[in-house]
Amino acid sequence: MATAKKTAKTAKKTETTADLDVARKIWLAGVGAYDRMYSETQDALERLAVNANEAFDQLVAKGEEVEDRVRDNFAKSPSGKRAVSMFEDATAKAKSFREERRADLEERIGKVRKSVSEALAPINPAALSQAVEKLTAQVEALTGEVATLKAERAAKAPKAHDIAA
Repeated sequence: MATAKKTAKTAKKTETTADLDVARKIWLAGVGAYDRMYSETQDALERLAVNANEAFDQLVAKGEEVEDRVRDNFAKSPSGKRAVSMFEDATAKAKSFREERRADLEERIGKVRKSVSEALAPINPAALSQAVEKLTAQVEALTGEVATLKAERAAKAPKAHDIAA
């Protein structure tokens, strides 16, 4: 009978160990699947990025070719020559206008700076700082004197029991 109990306990331990081993293997399979999915996704993203850059570069090159053809065809036509001339004139006028506006703005800014610096010239921050420090010291000294006078007055004041006597 003792042997039967030992065999039952051993069988139960073996089943528990086997269950834990199966659970661990299931867990590891899930972790492995996650890692595999992550690696494959990273590889796919890298390939996509490389291909996207190549496709973009190809589209830019094709766009430059089309732009050159359109310019050539446009420049060959009489109305195209006139349009190019008008465009160049408009560009030159816009550039000139922008430069004039910039010069006007810089001149105004210069005037404002000059007037501000002239207005603030009499104000010397270092001198103001020293004056504030001097005034602070005087206020502290006067505060001390007031406290001393209050203490002297309190000492000289007749006490209530002195008056009653």
